[in-house]
Amino acid sequence: MMTLFSCLAAGPALAHPHVFIDTGIEIILNDRNEATGLRISWTYDDLYSLYIVGDMGLDPDWDGTLTPEEVAQLSGFDMKWIEGFEGDTYALMAGVPLKLSGPRDWTAGYAGGKITSTHVRDFAAPVPVAEVPLIVQAYDPGYYSAYTIPGDPVVTGGAGCTAQVFVPDLDEAQEALQAALAEYTPDVDLEAEFPAVGANFAEEVRLTCAAP
Repeated sequence: MMTLFSCLAAGPALAHPHVFIDTGIEIILNDRNEATGLRISWTYDDLYSLYIVGDMGLDPDWDGTLTPEEVAQLSGFDMKWIEGFEGDTYALMAGVPLKLSGPRDWTAGYAGGKITSTHVRDFAAPVPVAEVPLIVQAYDPGYYSAYTIPGDPVVTGGAGCTAQVFVPDLDEAQEALQAALAEYTPDVDLEAEFPAVGANFAEEVRLTCAAP
């Protein structure tokens, strides 16, 4: 997912994914039912959260609570994106990819043994939404991280708009993964060259709005 993730011990290649992230998606609309941005939340699994907290020297008494200073230190830990990284969030309209800005207004917190971070990304231009759905997908192309969207998406602004989560056929995704892996010879370092199959596992939000 990000350069920081590469610091983790990877283990066997077939153990992909290594990081599990619950994703929240909020779509921000103006009063003309145009999507102007997304607010994304990532809640990391217990093990990865523990790794980050320990690696950053946070919560030294292990009481599960961070001081305001530690929260400020944690904020933005996952926002140091390398060039070309798409933020593991993809937006499409009628099959056409939509450009999103880099992250802004990020936050982070630690509760219940898990880190949750948030950030906002803006569309390059307002996106009119009507019967053709605006699709927002969450996935890591290399499938190092697995994203799920466990909660209902949030729609802020606009009128007459609804958003639903759609889940892929995981059996088909697994079959595609196994077929891709079968093409590699035994001497290939699969951890370094894992096939870009993440899109097959992508959960997505589809937003539609009633005609004005």
